[in-house]
Amino acid sequence: MEQSPKTTGRMELAQRYFPNILPHSAWKKFKSLLEEEPSLCRLSTQRRRTYTPAEVNKIYRYLGEP
Repeated sequence: MEQSPKTTGRMELAQRYFPNILPHSAWKKFKSLLEEEPSLCRLSTQRRRTYTPAEVNKIYRYLGEP
């Protein structure tokens, strides 16, 4: 798992997990995955539209890499 040097947009990350559906639908499904995992639940409700490299690594640790 390599550390990304920049932030990652939440829609961009959602589309990595669900590449074959529309961006908004991908976000809704991705958000559901985050809400199901207690350690990631906070990330589904944050007001920022990006994730830091550390947050992306945490998501990868719990959900696996897309």
